[in-house]
Amino acid sequence: MVTSAQFEFRRGVSTDALCLSALATQVFFDTYATQGINADLVNEAREHYSQEALAGRLSSPAVDITLVEYGGNIVGFIDVQISSLCPVPSVVGPEVLRLYIQLPFQNKGLGKQLLLRAERTAYKQGARALWLTAWVGNVRAMAFYPLAGYEKFGTTQYLINGNEYENCVFAKWLPQNGT
Repeated sequence: MVTSAQFEFRRGVSTDALCLSALATQVFFDTYATQGINADLVNEAREHYSQEALAGRLSSPAVDITLVEYGGNIVGFIDVQISSLCPVPSVVGPEVLRLYIQLPFQNKGLGKQLLLRAERTAYKQGARALWLTAWVGNVRAMAFYPLAGYEKFGTTQYLINGNEYENCVFAKWLPQNGT
Protein backbone atom coordinates (compact mmCIF):
# COMPACT_ATOMS: atom_id res chain seq x y z
CA MET A 1 0.00 0.00 0.00
CA VAL A 2 1.33 3.42 -1.00
CA THR A 3 1.08 6.10 1.71
CA SER A 4 1.54 9.86 1.39
CA ALA A 5 4.61 9.66 3.65
CA GLN A 6 6.38 7.74 0.87
CA PHE A 7 6.31 10.74 -1.50
CA GLU A 8 8.95 13.42 -1.67
CA PHE A 9 8.51 16.87 -3.19
CA ARG A 10 11.37 18.88 -4.63
CA ARG A 11 12.14 21.59 -7.13
CA GLY A 12 12.97 20.28 -10.59
CA VAL A 13 16.51 20.76 -11.93
CA SER A 14 17.93 20.50 -15.44
CA THR A 15 19.08 16.89 -14.96
CA ASP A 16 15.40 15.92 -14.51
CA ALA A 17 14.57 16.85 -18.12
CA LEU A 18 14.86 13.34 -19.58
CA CYS A 19 12.58 11.64 -17.04
CA LEU A 20 10.23 14.62 -16.95
CA SER A 21 9.92 14.42 -20.74
CA ALA A 22 8.89 10.77 -20.61
CA LEU A 23 6.44 11.32 -17.75
CA ALA A 24 4.87 14.40 -19.35
CA THR A 25 4.46 12.61 -22.68
CA GLN A 26 2.90 9.56 -21.02
CA VAL A 27 0.39 11.57 -18.97
CA PHE A 28 -0.39 13.83 -21.93
CA PHE A 29 -1.32 10.89 -24.17
CA ASP A 30 -3.18 9.09 -21.36
CA THR A 31 -5.27 12.24 -20.86
CA TYR A 32 -5.74 13.66 -24.36
CA ALA A 33 -5.50 10.72 -26.75
CA THR A 34 -8.88 9.34 -25.69
CA GLN A 35 -9.86 8.79 -29.34
CA GLY A 36 -6.43 7.60 -30.51
CA ILE A 37 -3.33 9.38 -31.75
CA ASN A 38 -3.52 12.20 -34.30
CA ALA A 39 -1.02 14.67 -35.73
CA ASP A 40 -2.18 17.51 -33.46
CA LEU A 41 -1.40 15.50 -30.34
CA VAL A 42 1.93 14.21 -31.62
CA ASN A 43 3.08 17.69 -32.64
CA GLU A 44 1.98 19.14 -29.30
CA ALA A 45 3.88 16.45 -27.39
CA ARG A 46 7.01 16.87 -29.53
CA GLU A 47 7.00 20.65 -29.12
CA HIS A 48 6.27 20.91 -25.40
CA TYR A 49 7.46 17.64 -23.87
CA SER A 50 10.80 17.00 -25.55
CA GLN A 51 13.82 16.73 -23.30
CA GLU A 52 15.14 19.98 -24.77
CA ALA A 53 11.88 21.89 -24.21
CA LEU A 54 11.64 20.76 -20.61
CA ALA A 55 15.33 21.46 -19.95
CA GLY A 56 14.64 25.02 -21.09
CA ARG A 57 11.67 25.33 -18.73
CA LEU A 58 13.62 23.84 -15.83
CA SER A 59 16.40 26.40 -16.28
CA SER A 60 14.11 29.41 -16.75
CA PRO A 61 13.82 31.85 -13.83
CA ALA A 62 10.25 32.58 -14.98
CA VAL A 63 9.18 28.97 -14.34
CA ASP A 64 8.71 26.99 -11.13
CA ILE A 65 8.51 23.21 -11.55
CA THR A 66 7.94 21.06 -8.49
CA LEU A 67 8.32 17.30 -8.77
CA VAL A 68 6.85 14.54 -6.66
CA GLU A 69 8.86 11.34 -6.36
CA TYR A 70 8.09 7.85 -5.15
CA GLY A 71 11.03 5.58 -4.47
CA GLY A 72 13.35 8.00 -6.25
CA ASN A 73 11.20 8.01 -9.41
CA ILE A 74 9.26 11.02 -10.70
CA VAL A 75 5.52 10.31 -10.62
CA GLY A 76 4.12 13.82 -11.02
CA PHE A 77 4.83 17.51 -11.33
CA ILE A 78 3.37 20.99 -11.42
CA ASP A 79 4.71 23.53 -13.93
CA VAL A 80 3.97 27.15 -13.01
CA GLN A 81 4.64 30.12 -15.30
CA ILE A 82 5.43 32.99 -12.93
CA SER A 83 4.08 35.76 -15.17
CA SER A 84 1.41 34.93 -17.68
CA LEU A 85 -1.62 36.75 -19.07
CA CYS A 86 -4.92 35.12 -18.22
CA PRO A 87 -7.60 35.16 -20.96
CA VAL A 88 -9.95 36.49 -18.26
CA PRO A 89 -8.68 40.06 -17.67
CA SER A 90 -9.90 40.23 -14.05
CA VAL A 91 -7.63 37.30 -13.08
CA VAL A 92 -4.01 38.28 -12.53
CA GLY A 93 -1.33 35.92 -11.26
CA PRO A 94 0.89 32.98 -12.11
CA GLU A 95 -0.44 30.24 -14.40
CA VAL A 96 -0.39 26.52 -13.71
CA LEU A 97 0.59 25.29 -17.17
CA ARG A 98 0.57 21.63 -16.22
CA LEU A 99 -0.37 19.50 -13.26
CA TYR A 100 0.47 15.95 -14.30
CA ILE A 101 0.31 12.86 -12.11
CA GLN A 102 1.10 9.42 -13.51
CA LEU A 103 -2.09 7.31 -13.63
CA PRO A 104 -1.14 4.76 -10.92
CA PHE A 105 -0.49 7.64 -8.50
CA GLN A 106 -3.68 9.62 -9.09
CA ASN A 107 -6.28 9.91 -6.32
CA LYS A 108 -3.62 9.90 -3.60
CA GLY A 109 -3.76 13.63 -2.84
CA LEU A 110 -0.64 14.49 -4.84
CA GLY A 111 -2.35 16.95 -7.18
CA LYS A 112 -3.83 18.83 -4.25
CA GLN A 113 -0.47 18.90 -2.46
CA LEU A 114 1.27 20.24 -5.58
CA LEU A 115 -1.40 22.92 -6.00
CA LEU A 116 -1.06 23.97 -2.37
CA ARG A 117 2.70 24.32 -2.80
CA ALA A 118 2.18 26.45 -5.92
CA GLU A 119 -0.42 28.58 -4.09
CA ARG A 120 1.96 29.18 -1.17
CA THR A 121 4.74 30.22 -3.54
CA ALA A 122 2.42 32.55 -5.46
CA TYR A 123 1.13 34.04 -2.19
CA LYS A 124 4.69 34.71 -0.96
CA GLN A 125 5.35 36.52 -4.25
CA GLY A 126 2.31 38.73 -3.65
CA ALA A 127 0.08 37.19 -6.33
CA ARG A 128 -3.65 37.77 -6.09
CA ALA A 129 -4.63 34.52 -7.82
CA LEU A 130 -3.37 31.31 -9.36
CA TRP A 131 -5.05 30.31 -12.60
CA LEU A 132 -5.05 27.54 -15.19
CA THR A 133 -6.87 26.19 -18.19
CA ALA A 134 -8.16 22.65 -18.56
CA TRP A 135 -9.49 20.92 -21.65
CA VAL A 136 -13.26 20.44 -21.41
CA GLY A 137 -12.86 16.76 -22.34
CA ASN A 138 -10.61 16.10 -19.34
CA VAL A 139 -13.30 14.76 -17.04
CA ARG A 140 -10.93 14.21 -14.11
CA ALA A 141 -9.63 17.81 -14.25
CA MET A 142 -13.16 19.23 -14.60
CA ALA A 143 -14.11 17.46 -11.36
CA PHE A 144 -10.80 18.01 -9.50
CA TYR A 145 -10.22 21.76 -9.79
CA PRO A 146 -13.55 22.88 -8.23
CA LEU A 147 -12.94 20.47 -5.33
CA ALA A 148 -9.50 22.09 -4.88
CA GLY A 149 -11.13 25.52 -4.54
CA TYR A 150 -10.79 26.71 -8.15
CA GLU A 151 -13.69 28.58 -9.70
CA LYS A 152 -14.56 28.46 -13.39
CA PHE A 153 -14.25 31.95 -14.89
CA GLY A 154 -14.94 31.22 -18.54
CA THR A 155 -13.58 29.41 -21.54
CA THR A 156 -10.79 29.92 -24.02
CA GLN A 157 -9.53 28.15 -27.11
CA TYR A 158 -6.18 26.33 -27.19
CA LEU A 159 -4.65 26.15 -30.66
CA ILE A 160 -2.74 23.14 -31.96
CA ASN A 161 -1.81 23.18 -35.66
CA GLY A 162 -4.55 25.75 -36.28
CA ASN A 163 -7.22 23.57 -34.66
CA GLU A 164 -9.11 24.93 -31.66
CA TYR A 165 -9.68 22.95 -28.48
CA GLU A 166 -12.04 24.39 -25.89
CA ASN A 167 -10.57 24.87 -22.42
CA CYS A 168 -12.13 26.13 -19.19
CA VAL A 169 -10.36 28.89 -17.30
CA PHE A 170 -10.15 28.19 -13.56
CA ALA A 171 -8.73 30.47 -10.88
CA LYS A 172 -8.35 30.55 -7.15
CA TRP A 173 -8.12 33.85 -5.29
CA LEU A 174 -5.28 33.86 -2.80
CA PRO A 175 -5.48 35.60 0.57
CA GLN A 176 -3.92 39.06 0.40
CA ASN A 177 -0.83 39.85 2.45
CA GLY A 178 -1.84 41.62 5.62
CA THR A 179 -5.51 40.57 5.44
